[in-house]
Amino acid sequence: MVKVRLEGLKIARARGKYYVYVRATGHALLRGFEGSPEALRKRLAQPDMIGAYNVRRRKRTYPEQSLGWLVEWFLKSNEFKDLSKTTQDEYSDRLKYLEPEYDFPLEDLTTADIYGVRDKCVREKWPAFADKMVTALSSMFALAVQRGWMKINPALGIKRASKSNPEANREWRPEEWQTVMAKARLELKTAYMLARHLGYRSQSIVAVTWENYQPDKRFGMCFRMRHKKNSEPHWLPASPELQAYLESIRPVKATGPIALRKGKPWATPYKLQKASSNFLRKLAADGLVEPGLTEHGLRVTFAAEIKRLTGANDDQVAAALGDRDTRMGAHYTRHVDQENKIIFLWAQRARTDQDLENSNKDVFQIEKSDSIDNDLEE
Repeated sequence: MVKVRLEGLKIARARGKYYVYVRATGHALLRGFEGSPEALRKRLAQPDMIGAYNVRRRKRTYPEQSLGWLVEWFLKSNEFKDLSKTTQDEYSDRLKYLEPEYDFPLEDLTTADIYGVRDKCVREKWPAFADKMVTALSSMFALAVQRGWMKINPALGIKRASKSNPEANREWRPEEWQTVMAKARLELKTAYMLARHLGYRSQSIVAVTWENYQPDKRFGMCFRMRHKKNSEPHWLPASPELQAYLESIRPVKATGPIALRKGKPWATPYKLQKASSNFLRKLAADGLVEPGLTEHGLRVTFAAEIKRLTGANDDQVAAALGDRDTRMGAHYTRHVDQENKIIFLWAQRARTDQDLENSNKDVFQIEKSDSIDNDLEE
């Protein structure tokens, strides 16, 4: 990295050439510069570069009732601030992609326009990026409709560009859990234990503290915390396995976040997801686990175990997960319901086979007797 007196620059080097961008906007100031770091510093200090830098740094204002005007309002709104940090970062990043379209009047936006920019985004970025951009737009437009700034939400009902992966966030198999826990570093092992035994999302894993881990007369220890997702209080017993693990890592002064990375709290849930993804993909590439393992898949594993072992219904599973919507209980355990249907059919088949076997014995093993012959003659 080259140090220059201009602030807020991102300087990258590729194939011996320098590329300079304004970090806040992503605009390129200089591309393909060849020379030494000192030569680059001199080039950036020249008047034309300073002028271009000041132009790019200057904050633009957008006409009222334009897309850029709405984006600026949305990013400062209370509704945006109520979103999780991860969602805020994702929405900001996706809406920033639309900056070349910021002058577009809101009243002229149509569903066809949204499809057009989505398809362009798929080509320039990737499908999942485009889908998240549409989600951000739809959330923002919904607020605009409520305030009378737009008549309809043109992003509503837009079909997804990315295809869902049926193996995404699948349940972990017992042997995979054993392998991962044997190979994982402590920072990931702790996160996995919380996900496996509490069903927590990554945003709750990085937020849960030792203060949330409290005594309970019935179960020994429990967790009480308010999840960012719905801001509702959630109580859940700690399993004996989790209690034993936490006891083994509990510091003398147990305060602050439980899940740490190199002795410090995880910066964001995304950092945890990224570290976990890289680790699990490496295990899959080495043939130690099957493809498709994710940290969020442990939430599915937690929910599936509850339904299998206790026969809990979807509402009870959702309550254990800290979800208000019963449909989430069904969403995480739909594969268990499918298993139960097959098990039921298999049990019925076995019962039918046994009944037929017993019936055959009754029909074909009756011994002939004189009394029966006499009854028939009469």
